Amino acid sequence: MKKVFGEKFLLSFWGYRLFGQQDTKETVRMWRDAGFNTAISFIYRQGSGTKEEMLELLDCAQENGLSVILYDDRIHCHRLVEMSEEEYEKAVLRSVSEFASHPAAAAFFVSDEPNKDTLPLAEKAVRIVRKHSPVPAFVNFYPMWRSKDYVDLMGVPGGDVGKLYSDFVKASGAQCIAYDCYAAMDAREPETGMHTYFDNLNTYRAAAQSAGVPFVTSLLCTGHWSFCLPTLTDMRWQLSTAIAHGAKGVQWFMLYDNEDKLGDSPVDVENQKQPSYYDLRKVNREFAREAGDLPCKLELEEVYHFYRAYGGTQLYARGYDEYLKNFSAKYPDDAVIGRFRHRETGNIWFMFVNGSREAGNQFRYEFCPAYAHRNGSVWIDAGKFYFIELKEGEEGDGKCDRN
Repeated sequence: MKKVFGEKFLLSFWGYRLFGQQDTKETVRMWRDAGFNTAISFIYRQGSGTKEEMLELLDCAQENGLSVILYDDRIHCHRLVEMSEEEYEKAVLRSVSEFASHPAAAAFFVSDEPNKDTLPLAEKAVRIVRKHSPVPAFVNFYPMWRSKDYVDLMGVPGGDVGKLYSDFVKASGAQCIAYDCYAAMDAREPETGMHTYFDNLNTYRAAAQSAGVPFVTSLLCTGHWSFCLPTLTDMRWQLSTAIAHGAKGVQWFMLYDNEDKLGDSPVDVENQKQPSYYDLRKVNREFAREAGDLPCKLELEEVYHFYRAYGGTQLYARGYDEYLKNFSAKYPDDAVIGRFRHRETGNIWFMFVNGSREAGNQFRYEFCPAYAHRNGSVWIDAGKFYFIELKEGEEGDGKCDRN
C-alpha cells in the first residue's frame, strides 16, 4: 500500500463543499495558491458529483502538484449501517477501481469523529479499504477532554483514549492518528483552553508513538462557537507548537463558509477570499519555505515548555536536558522546546518556538561542551520557530554527559 502520511508534511484543510458549488479548475489553483499540498475533495454522493467530475478534480490536482483525500460518501463508514459488509466491500471495490490508481489520490476519507457506537464501523471500513486499495483510508478522531461526558461519548475516560486509538490503528492498519482540537482559541476560558490544547497534543503523540504511526492534528482558521477568529500570529503559533510536539501534518478548519454558518472562514459562501485567507496563505507558504518536509525527518525525543507549562508538558529547567544545558529569554514569556533526532543522519535538532502571540522575544541557548560551538541567541517573532542542528564531528566528540 502506498505510504501517504509522514513522508511529506501534510498541509491540508477541511472543506465540506459539494460538486457544483465552485469551478473545479479555479478552486484547485486557489488551493495551490494558499500553500496546501493536499486537498480534501468535494463531496461525491448521490445527487452531488459524478465519476467524471471527481476524475477532473484529480487531474487538476495532479497538474497543480496536489494530492487529494477523496471524500467518496458511497464508502463512508456510516454506509455500514444501511448495507451488509459484503455490499460495502463491493462499493469499496467500485470506488477503488474508479479513483485509487490516479496519481493524485492520497486516501479515502471514511469517518470523522466516530463515537463509541460508530468506532467499530470506522475500524471495519479502514480494514476493508486497506484490503483492496493501493491508497489508505483516513479517519479523524474527536479531541480528548477529561470529564464524565467523554466517557458517555467514547466509552472510556479521556485519559484512556491513547490506548483506544493505538489499538484502533493496530487492528485496522490505519496509517496515521488524526484528530481535531481548537481549544487554544477558546475566548471564554483561555487558560483552560491552553491546557486542553497541549494535553491533546501530548496524548495523541503518545498514542501515535505506541501505534508506530505519525499523528496529524487539525488547527483553527475559522472562529466559531466560543473560539475566536484566529489572527495571523495565532495561526503561526498553532502550526509551530503542533510541530514542536511532534505533529507530521495539519488540517485547517475550515477553509469555506457553508450553510451551517459556523463562522467567518477564509473563503465565504460566494467563494470570495476574506482577509483570513491571506493570513492562512502566508502561514502555509512561509512554513513550506522555511521548514518544508524537515519535520517529517525528525523524530521527537523530548518536548519542554519554558516559563509556564501546559497540558502536562514538562517544564524546562537549567541542566534538565542532556544536550541543552541552559535556555533563557530576554523577556519573561512562554516558549516551547522540542528536541528531535534526524532519522537519516542521527543528528540532534532543536526547535525553539516563541510561545507568545503578542511580541517577539530573544532566546539564548547553551549546549553541552561537545556542542558548545553552537551556543548563541536568536530573536523569534511571535508564534514563529527556529531550528538548530547539532552536528557531530564539527567540534568535540559529539557526546554529552547527563550530569
